[in-house]
Amino acid sequence: MKRIALFLISFLFIQQAQAQLESMYSLYRFNPQVINPSQAGSTKHSEFILINRQQWMGMEGSPQTVSLTGNIKYGANKGLGFVLINDQAGPVKTATIAGDFAYHIKLSQDWNLSGGVRLGMSSMSVNFSSLRLVSTVDPMFQGDRSTGMKTNTGWGIKLSKGEDGLFFSLAQPRVLNYDFGPQNGAYKDVAYYYAMAGTKVKLNEAVNLYPSALARLSPDAPTSWDVNLTANILNKFDVGASLRSQDSYGARLGVQVSPKLYMGYVYEVPTSAMSKMASNTHELALRFYVFNKAESK
Repeated sequence: MKRIALFLISFLFIQQAQAQLESMYSLYRFNPQVINPSQAGSTKHSEFILINRQQWMGMEGSPQTVSLTGNIKYGANKGLGFVLINDQAGPVKTATIAGDFAYHIKLSQDWNLSGGVRLGMSSMSVNFSSLRLVSTVDPMFQGDRSTGMKTNTGWGIKLSKGEDGLFFSLAQPRVLNYDFGPQNGAYKDVAYYYAMAGTKVKLNEAVNLYPSALARLSPDAPTSWDVNLTANILNKFDVGASLRSQDSYGARLGVQVSPKLYMGYVYEVPTSAMSKMASNTHELALRFYVFNKAESK
């Protein structure tokens, strides 16, 4: 592999390294359930969302993420959901399978409070045998490593005004750290907290604006953040822009193809040091509505 492989291995295992290998998305407001289980059952319709993210295209071993989530209404104030994530970055692979349960309380005529829990299994593996190395005697690259599938859990809360108005949320989708046991060495995993806020601004009968921001927080790692602004036109078309701190900027397009199908696309350009080695990022999403007709947002 090219330099991306060595970068990832160093990121994981060099002495006293601290790493966070969460799946990265730009469409987090489009599919907040990926990071917050309190989203399950919070919309007037049930839905299934598929996202495929191809990061740093043109570089061998570049990160590739596929996720499938289900947001299913259960009764008047409960929700069920599931999350499937497969993430590959060079020789490093992470996998998650989990179920969500959420409960929603109406605090007033306008405000709602949602709480959710996640229970599932996750794993990380490092396939050293897939690397093409100049020297194969370095002990750091001897033998593949895997945490195995281990039980994991997560949680999330959300305070919201209406279904798509002002909201604030805090979540930790993965509480337990990845651990390679005796082979862990100096590697220290970081499980992040995610704080999100956003609102809806009605410009006129044809155009609504959806600004939002996301921060990734941990006492053991630097804070990173995203800001997004999407304009929804005639409840059918989305056009937007995004900025990720010290990482990338991008543009978003979306269309409500039919009452039950929405398609979204994000194009990103890296601004970090990876811009010298990598090309652009593409993220494609499909949302399938079930039971009730819904509007794009």
